[in-house]
Amino acid sequence: MAAPNAFDAQINSIDPVVQGKNFTVSVLDATKPFDALADVEIGEGLNEFVNKHLLQVSVVNRSTANRVAFNELEQKLAPQDNTPRAETLRVAFGPLANVTSGDVIELVATYTVTAGVNTSVTNEISDTFTIQ
Repeated sequence: MAAPNAFDAQINSIDPVVQGKNFTVSVLDATKPFDALADVEIGEGLNEFVNKHLLQVSVVNRSTANRVAFNELEQKLAPQDNTPRAETLRVAFGPLANVTSGDVIELVATYTVTAGVNTSVTNEISDTFTIQ
């Protein structure tokens, strides 16, 4: 994905990973916690006025078309002059309820950056993964 323009923010990827690590999972044990790892960027111009960012992540069961979990991470940010920002954000999830072995799951993420009265919103969907 290309870098955002100077006054935009962007989420480049969202992936399910082993809790506390950066190893992407393609099969998830529903009884164990996991993390969602998101690579995000804020353009240089927007980053000069930034106040906070918010990453919202839904865990969606594509086999049943239901959201089975939701969590978010909100952080205050200090503006940086003439510097684009690139970060990896981690959102923790506990064991998943209301899923069955073989269900196909995906993460749906929204990333919002606030800079004064201005906001930049972007979204991303993970590759699918399976419940063990």
